[in-house]
Amino acid sequence: MFSAAGLTWRRPATTPGTTLIKEPVHSVIHNTSDRYLLSKATYCDRLILSFTMLQSLTTIEAALRTVLREFDQPDNAALLASLRKVDQGGDMRVTSSANNIIDLANKVIQTLEPAHLALADHLFAYQNTQCLAGAVKLRIADHLSDGSLKLEQLATASKARSDRLRQILRLLSNNGIFHYDSATDTVRNNEASEMLQQSHWTQWHRWASVCGHEFYEMARGLPQSLEEEAARSPAQIHYDTDESMFSFLESNGTMVRLRECMGATAMAQTPGMVSAYPWGELAGTTLIDLGGGDGSLIAALLRAFPDIRGGVFDTPRVLPFLQEAFHSPAGKYADVGSRISSKNLIAGDFLTEVVPAEAYVMRWCLHDWNDEQARKILENIHKSIIKGPVSRLVVLESVLADGRCSRMSRIGDINVMVTAEHGQERTIRDWRRLASSSGWEIARIVPLPGAWPSAIDLRPSVKDDMATK
Repeated sequence: MFSAAGLTWRRPATTPGTTLIKEPVHSVIHNTSDRYLLSKATYCDRLILSFTMLQSLTTIEAALRTVLREFDQPDNAALLASLRKVDQGGDMRVTSSANNIIDLANKVIQTLEPAHLALADHLFAYQNTQCLAGAVKLRIADHLSDGSLKLEQLATASKARSDRLRQILRLLSNNGIFHYDSATDTVRNNEASEMLQQSHWTQWHRWASVCGHEFYEMARGLPQSLEEEAARSPAQIHYDTDESMFSFLESNGTMVRLRECMGATAMAQTPGMVSAYPWGELAGTTLIDLGGGDGSLIAALLRAFPDIRGGVFDTPRVLPFLQEAFHSPAGKYADVGSRISSKNLIAGDFLTEVVPAEAYVMRWCLHDWNDEQARKILENIHKSIIKGPVSRLVVLESVLADGRCSRMSRIGDINVMVTAEHGQERTIRDWRRLASSSGWEIARIVPLPGAWPSAIDLRPSVKDDMATK
C-alpha cells in the first residue's frame, strides 16, 4: 500500500495479469499501444513505478537546481568563464571533470527526452546553420561589441527586419549563442557569440559563412556517397567531378575561402597545441613540421620554446611563401626566422620520402588518407628518423570517441569524408593498429585544451629496432 496525491492505493489480492476486469475507468488503465484493459494489479504496479520514477526525477531536478545556484555564486564566475573561453587552458583536471559532467548530463537528456525530439534536432539542423550564417552576415556580434541593445536598435544597426531577427536570435540564444532576454527584448553577446566578431583572434566568423554555403552544398552528395557502388566523395558527387577537391576548389576559386577558414581553425587551436604537450623535451633538436603549410604551427612552437630549431616540409608551391614569411625583414615569422635555415624549408612528397630529422610534427594530414596511404607515410618517416633519446613523431589528429565532449572528432570525421575521397578520423584502436604496422608505438596521447585533436606521441618501436639488429 502507498499514498500519492492524498489517495491511498492497495494492491489487489488477485495475481497480476490473470484477470481482465471490466470496471469503471478509475479502476483500469487503457494501454494505447496494445489496446488491452489491464488488471487492477497490473494497474497498481504501473502506478507504483510511475510514482517511484516521479520521486527520482524530483530528486534529480532538485539536485540540478542546487548545482545551478552554485554556479551562479560570484566566486565561481571566473572559473566558469575560463572553461568556456578557448584561449584559457586552465587546469586540465578541472577541464576533464567538467567534460565528464557534460557527457553524463547529455546521457540524462538522451534518456529522458522524447524520441521524436532527437529526430527533430537532426531533421531541422539546417536551421541552426543558416540562422548562424545569417547572424554573421549581418555582423550581429560586432554591433553588440559595446554592450546590449534593444532588438529594434539592433535591427536598425544591422539593416535587418526586426521580426525575423527576433526569430533567429530566439533560436540561437536557446542554443547558447547570444543572450536574448524576451522580457526586455534585449540582446547581448556571450562567450560564444563574441567569437563571431570580425576582429576576434579565432576568426570563427569565417567558418559560419563557409559552413552555410560551400560545406552546406558539398554535403548534398553525402546520401548518394553511401551507396555500395559509390566511388566519389560527397563533394565530388555534388560537383560532378573526378578531380580531387583540393584541385577542383583551387581551380574554381573557392579554395581561397576554405584556406582562410583552415587558417582560422589552426589559429584558434594552436594555443592548446603549444601549451599542453611537453615540447620542451625537444630542446636542442630540429623539429620538422611535415605538411606544415603556412608555417604557423612551427612558428608558434619556436616562439614558445627558444631552445628548439625548426623546419617545414611541404609541396613546392608553398616554399616561396615560407621563405618570405621567415626570412624577409617584414615577414610575419621573421622574429624566429634565424632558427629556421633555408635548407630546412624543404619541398617534397611524404608519400615518397621525407628529410632525415630527429623529431617531426604532423598536423591534420593523415586524416586525408586511407590506412594504406597513411601507413606508407608513417613508414617513410620511420625510415628517415634519426634515432636518439628524444626521437619522435607527434601527430596532431583527432581521436574518434563517443560522448558529447568528443563530438568534434565525429564532426571532423564527416567533414573529411565529404571533402576527401578517403578522408577519415580514427579511434584509439585504429591509431594503435596503424602505428604498430608501420614501425611505431604510441608512447602517450595528450589531450589539448581548446583544440579538437590530441597529441599522439609516436616513438620508433623497440620491437622493430630489435628485429633489424
